[in-house]
Amino acid sequence: MSTLTVWSLNGGRFVGNTPHEEPQTLKWLKGLSEPGATVPDVLCLQDFRVSLLQYLQPLPHFCFVAMANHKIWGKRELWGICIASRYPLNDIAVHYTWGDGIIRNLEGVGDDNERIGSGNIVDPLVLRSLNWAAVACSVCKPGDPAPWRIATHHGFWVRGGNSSPEQMRSTDSLCGFLAEQGRRHGGIVYTADCNPDKEGMVLRRYAESDGRDCLPQDVKTTLAEHHPAAKLGIKADHIMIWPDKDGKFTYDVTNVYVDPSPGSDHLMLCSTVSRHL
Repeated sequence: MSTLTVWSLNGGRFVGNTPHEEPQTLKWLKGLSEPGATVPDVLCLQDFRVSLLQYLQPLPHFCFVAMANHKIWGKRELWGICIASRYPLNDIAVHYTWGDGIIRNLEGVGDDNERIGSGNIVDPLVLRSLNWAAVACSVCKPGDPAPWRIATHHGFWVRGGNSSPEQMRSTDSLCGFLAEQGRRHGGIVYTADCNPDKEGMVLRRYAESDGRDCLPQDVKTTLAEHHPAAKLGIKADHIMIWPDKDGKFTYDVTNVYVDPSPGSDHLMLCSTVSRHL
């Protein structure tokens, strides 16, 4: 049986605490090119910057989708999500769950990557200048009878984990996109920083659209120990599958575990994907 190793990581923009610090996340990313490094078949990245594509040499096929022109230590840079692969990608589909797809300078966020000021002032600035994006693509592994359909996204962030109408609209748009992609491509695997709300409404919307969550119950959190919400058992990152046009789940996800080694405030979510055609 053919399989695909799929990893997902929110890298916290791979930015250090000072302009001159090289964070562990960036050291980890560069380490993928070192001899003997373990490299997945597919790596899904959120909070990723376009200048970092140069460090994905072991995963030379990629699609990067910008969400905004972020300011990183005083310098503007495209920032968004990425799917990188050992194998060729085709049939790439980009969907904006929030925003019009026009890339703008991100407002309301300072050089330290934190939102500036109180929520009722800064959050509207972010929302009007930011696109939340999802991307799906077909991974063409040589010798396999059909491509593998993989998707990622950066979930709509809400302050304090409190759900909002905007978050629910973005989630509904995402679920419609994933369900349609599954029907069109014989099922789909989705792994991402989902940014679910604390009431569980986002995860319920996934389930209502026929998404099946493959994150094991024994994974207590997908956040690193130094993340303020880790002690609350927050599971921000998930891997899910959607069925094909006949309602059949063609993908199986096994060997799911979290890996702290990249050094982000999110743990890397690792999995093995197989399927039955």
